[in-house]
Amino acid sequence: MATNGQSSQSGRGKNKRFWKKEEEEALIDCLLELSCDQQWKGEGGFRNGYLNQLELMLNTKFPGCGLKAIPHIESKFKWFKDKYAIVAEMVNKTSGFQWDKETSTIQCERQAYDDFFKTHPKNGGLWKTPFPYLSKLDDIFGVDRANGLAAELPEDSIHNLEKDIRMKKEKTPKTNEKKRATRFENLSSIDNMAVGFPGYMKDMNNHLATIASAMSTTQEREQEIVEQKRRLLSEIVEQKRRLLSEIGGLSRITQAEVIRAASLFSSNPSQMEIFYSSPNDEWKKEVVLDLLSRNA
Repeated sequence: MATNGQSSQSGRGKNKRFWKKEEEEALIDCLLELSCDQQWKGEGGFRNGYLNQLELMLNTKFPGCGLKAIPHIESKFKWFKDKYAIVAEMVNKTSGFQWDKETSTIQCERQAYDDFFKTHPKNGGLWKTPFPYLSKLDDIFGVDRANGLAAELPEDSIHNLEKDIRMKKEKTPKTNEKKRATRFENLSSIDNMAVGFPGYMKDMNNHLATIASAMSTTQEREQEIVEQKRRLLSEIVEQKRRLLSEIGGLSRITQAEVIRAASLFSSNPSQMEIFYSSPNDEWKKEVVLDLLSRNA
């Protein structure tokens, strides 16, 4: 505890160091500043690197002070936290103890104090000794209330308890209503699925039947086209066979002339009509010879 400008001893081995009162106060102020910055403090406590940041801040305030993150600041931080925790336990969880704001000291009977520290032998030094940092430490470690580290004054405890009860009463109905609404929405969704499922399956079956019908119709049409092509090809082959037979039956027409004339007739339907319309073989022969001579 700081007395005459000096603080309680802290540190490790040969690195133990006496803190000046202004250095302690500056450390508290720096911790308070970091605790308000989400970059350095989260719900679980201070974030990695905070000790180095404190070292930078303190050495800026006190150039040449020689304070290091480890062991000096780390040790003093732990000392503050331990003292704060013990005061919180005494004031909030142990009967017979009160906090005096004016003197910043614990108020209790000496016997109660001695009995308490029989079970907390390493955390003494608070009898009639001011602890002026309680209010700021409460702000620094405030988010750790759930872990039992934050100290509330008696009147603050009653006020916050009443506030918590009131807030729970206000929130509980809304929370329950929201849960019920969500549950009913889920049940409604299931019911809707159950009711709509038969209709959905009916629509699906109709859709599949339409597809199958369309596929069947398409297959039938394709089969019909194939059949038409087959018939047409058969007719063409039959016409060519007949044409070759007709031309080949004429006198004095060579085989080469028969093939050439058949090819010419195929590309000249009008000449083929004349050929088949001819009344006898002599006329047909003249038609063939004329066609060959004009395409010689």
